[in-house]
Amino acid sequence: MMVLLLLLTAISLEPHVKSLHLTLAYQFPQSQFNALKTLVESLDASCASNWELRLYSRDPRLATKQVHKVVYPHSPHEIDELELRIGDYIYLNSDAVDNSSDGWAEGISWLTGAQGHLPVNYTERTAESDAWTLHRVVQLSKSITPSLTSNEECDLVDGRSLSTETEDHLRHRDLNQVGIHASELIEGSSFNEDSEQSVEKYLRKTLKPCLDIPTITNNHSSNQQQATPLIEITPNSMSTPNASGDIKVEPIPAAPPKADDTLSQHSAENSMSLSSKNRRVYIMRHGERVDFTFGTWIPYCFDEFNNYMRKDLNMPKTLPKRSNIPDGWLNDSPLTNIGLYQASLIGEALYDARVQIDHVYCSPAYRCVQTCTSALEGLKLTGKHKIKLEPGLFEWMAWYPDGVPDWLTKEELQAAKYNIDTEYQPFVAINNLNESIKETTEGFYTRNYDVLRKIIDSTVGNVLIVAHATTLDTCTRQLIGEAPRNTNELRQVIHKIPYCSLANVEEIDGQWKLVEPDTLPVTHSKNPRFEWNALTAT
Repeated sequence: MMVLLLLLTAISLEPHVKSLHLTLAYQFPQSQFNALKTLVESLDASCASNWELRLYSRDPRLATKQVHKVVYPHSPHEIDELELRIGDYIYLNSDAVDNSSDGWAEGISWLTGAQGHLPVNYTERTAESDAWTLHRVVQLSKSITPSLTSNEECDLVDGRSLSTETEDHLRHRDLNQVGIHASELIEGSSFNEDSEQSVEKYLRKTLKPCLDIPTITNNHSSNQQQATPLIEITPNSMSTPNASGDIKVEPIPAAPPKADDTLSQHSAENSMSLSSKNRRVYIMRHGERVDFTFGTWIPYCFDEFNNYMRKDLNMPKTLPKRSNIPDGWLNDSPLTNIGLYQASLIGEALYDARVQIDHVYCSPAYRCVQTCTSALEGLKLTGKHKIKLEPGLFEWMAWYPDGVPDWLTKEELQAAKYNIDTEYQPFVAINNLNESIKETTEGFYTRNYDVLRKIIDSTVGNVLIVAHATTLDTCTRQLIGEAPRNTNELRQVIHKIPYCSLANVEEIDGQWKLVEPDTLPVTHSKNPRFEWNALTAT
């Protein structure tokens, strides 16, 4: 302690005489100046505000690196690979990312400090501040500004609630490690009656979707009795002299059922075929795949006689016979059982929306064939449409330096009871695809778009295409009049396209446009493997 005091006495502070200023943006590209200037000019200086002082730190050696967050886990297969864990951040050199020909780059783990090579498309670039360490937060105002409870919906600070903002910055931070208590994070703030009104308004806004669920009676009459739940919230940390007890959120009138709501009834209006008005193309990503879910699975699921044995209930019970076992599955992964279910849910939703499908095209990857088949089952079109395998719909060949994967042949798929169109002549032959292993990003966009254009020109009616995450963008980007994305933009957009995402493009007055899908999305959480012997640990 004495040493600490001596150090403190050696510090000399000069009075601050310069004017303080607010930096809204710093070291931004010159091309963004006009857009940022417009944003600044649009700010309303009369709006209420709250100010707080935050103390962060970061390693100065990493100042020139990009910060990426991990969006997919990765288990190393080689000694120079870096393990990727959900919740971790990775530091990457900009040059390494831009100049990578195979999508791999060397990075440093924020969580462990380990260094190694990783697939960049398993990460997503994020703000550098996400990887900073937060040490202290001090509120510069004693209470929330009363005007925050006005009719102007100013109950959020910078677009987020106060509690949400704090939680967002403290994510992945160990508060005990930096030696602060939760109470210090809101130092200087006090809750009063005005702030309670602000919280009540915020709860009204947040809980509104939960209260918009109508109760549908058995007779489906138009004069339904709507159930209006009453929610009481007891404040634990808001016991101030002005507090009047529980906050009661009054029921919000329930909205009528929406046409795409799973609780709504099939009325005469939504029973009409939505596809009867304009021509549409439905582009769907495949479902959850075994290799991304379980990592290295082949050595554990095949015995010395190449007999398949599943090791998890989410793995397929059986696999179809193929010529190259088990190595053929290395770059041609099957779906998990959850992946099959995801696809069937989308098919059922399309059926409920009365979507009409006239033609079906699919990437030759086995995961796409499985997804397409399950979606057609949900659409109740099993056996009615043969699947046309189109190699031109496959992924970016830069990710496959060894050439096209060893896909199942049409005969092998037929033997496995898949309804494949054996007479179909693809627009892009496999041999031509093998010649594109050094395909540029623009060339990839052009290949997928050309295939879609030929599909549209050679067919009449609605088309279902099942392929990959990139397909939703590469097939539609130029169709709607936009230019192909560059490599970094492509990597960013594919992380926003989860399993069984569905994109719709519709021809309206001779122009193709992206429109809202006819179905709800499929969302679920990650479910890690359960180890029963964890219960025996002492």
